[in-house]
Amino acid sequence: MSIPTLHTLNPAYKIIERLGGKSTVATALQLHVSTLSRWCQPWPNGTGGAIPQRHWPQILQLAEKKQVRMRLVDLAQPRS
Repeated sequence: MSIPTLHTLNPAYKIIERLGGKSTVATALQLHVSTLSRWCQPWPNGTGGAIPQRHWPQILQLAEKKQVRMRLVDLAQPRS
């Protein structure tokens, strides 16, 4: 039985899914899965879809390793 996804705020959700899901990305970044879940949650408990910039280099490296086309601009929080 899978747990339903409650929060799917972008760009975090889309990036995580493209890279193989929360477990895969959390393992690669040496983070707990709950950290990635918070990236997909709205404020005040989450980051509102933003991925903290300190993780961008590792995410881009993971994308390259997985041969997923990703650019720095893909990681940036979209403007409202």
